[in-house]
Amino acid sequence: MVSALERMVTAQQRLLSDISHELRTPLTRLQLATALLRRRQGENNELNRIETETQRLDSMINDLLVLSRNQHKNELGREYIRADELWGDVLDDARFEAEQMGKTLDVPYPPGPWPLFGNRSALESAFENVVRNALRYSNTHISVAFAVDNQGLTINVDDDGPGINPEDLEQIFRPFYRTDEARDRASGGTGLGLAIVENAIRQHKGWVKAGDSSLGGLRLAIWLPLNER
Repeated sequence: MVSALERMVTAQQRLLSDISHELRTPLTRLQLATALLRRRQGENNELNRIETETQRLDSMINDLLVLSRNQHKNELGREYIRADELWGDVLDDARFEAEQMGKTLDVPYPPGPWPLFGNRSALESAFENVVRNALRYSNTHISVAFAVDNQGLTINVDDDGPGINPEDLEQIFRPFYRTDEARDRASGGTGLGLAIVENAIRQHKGWVKAGDSSLGGLRLAIWLPLNER
């Protein structure tokens, strides 16, 4: 039997999804108007600023829709997946991107053929989100290490960036919670990425935690249960 609290949460999630969809129409009109102005007036600082803020709003709406959709689903479609097949391409892409940024991404302990049972898209997206977070805020070095035992799989993603204050460590997975460093306009974050990660990992009976990294920045640790057939 569905409780009153569950009905309220479902209603809030549906409202969030509806609002996000409704924002699409004025946003599309704004993007079109900006393009027309650029065609008539050429490049200028004001138009560039409008376009930057429009892109940020677009990213925020996308993240809101993902968060609402994932929270609204009680059960994602699941399958048996090997960890190395799931995240191998993400690591290859992240290495290439790090090189283009003049940074180094190390994988001292790569993923093995460990069995997971879950939604491929959600797990891949959550891992990519954490790695991209490290790429964004690192100075020059990122490390991604995998470890496995009888109970589950642990992934530690470390960076040598500024890190965050101790009081923020348990808060950064809340939607729209942004640390002082992340509020910098140049970061381009929406404040929803880690909330999406936490929701996806929790749906797979795992957890994600933030802590201090031995590299001097932030460590994001993900734990997932292993599932033998």
